[in-house]
Amino acid sequence: MRPRGLRRRNLSEGSVLWRVDTQPPEDWSWAGFSTPRNLFDPEDGSFRVRYGATTAVGAFRERYLASGRYIPADHADHSLVRLDLVRSARALDLRTEANLDALDVDDRISTGREVEVRRACHQLLRAARAWWPDLDALVYRSRTTPETSSNLAFFSLDAVTAIGRPLRTCVPELDELVLLHRFTVGFNW
Repeated sequence: MRPRGLRRRNLSEGSVLWRVDTQPPEDWSWAGFSTPRNLFDPEDGSFRVRYGATTAVGAFRERYLASGRYIPADHADHSLVRLDLVRSARALDLRTEANLDALDVDDRISTGREVEVRRACHQLLRAARAWWPDLDALVYRSRTTPETSSNLAFFSLDAVTAIGRPLRTCVPELDELVLLHRFTVGFNW
């Protein structure tokens, strides 16, 4: 049963999201992982979740946090994917106090790494899809860019068009990362 007071919101058609991925979107699989790998992956592996950010910088910061903002040479052929919303997308927003209260959680649901928080995250998106079968995504606070970008967990391309470019061809984006955001890139662009 959906918690009382839990509300979804609509993300506007025309909104743009970004993702850094090992593959271009035309090669993406939507089969889930047998064991959750990422924050909102369902514990039962019933579907695949992919993650994006509302800014390209946010997507790069999330992806390369663990490497200290270093983009390795063997990532030159990875893809920067632009996701354009072609219709209003229905999302559960974990950035609102009302939704956190309805779920009886706090902001750690977006950024926490504790075992019990991860367990709750692995159960949440599957439950949200049961509460709203037409749900498109889950919006949550970024741990690396909380002031400038939000993150999205999505499980299909139903609401978006996706176009990927190899990182080595993303000259303006890589220039910005190096010059303004203290990134190091291990390949020529």
